[in-house]
Amino acid sequence: MALPSGESIARALGLAPCIATDLKATHSNWSETPLWLYVLAEAEIQQNGERLGEVGGRIVAEVIFALLRHDPTSFLSDPKWQPELAGPEGKFGIADLLKYSDVA
Repeated sequence: MALPSGESIARALGLAPCIATDLKATHSNWSETPLWLYVLAEAEIQQNGERLGEVGGRIVAEVIFALLRHDPTSFLSDPKWQPELAGPEGKFGIADLLKYSDVA
């Protein structure tokens, strides 16, 4: 597939790559870990398999952001968009979202 290895993605992101022996992903034909296996093993090492690790989380977040950026109906496509539910200082933060959602 010609995808970069998990270690090369980590280095490109300025992160210290997980060690192949920690990933339990050593194979005689691999110089580095395939990306799909690296993301799964990294999640196990860094988050006990409950969430994505640094590399996997970054990949997912950047894909979602790119989809929003390229969607003509997304608020990111409208430079004049302002949150309607701004807090007292004219900003909309996580506390405002929780209050609006009736969670907090």
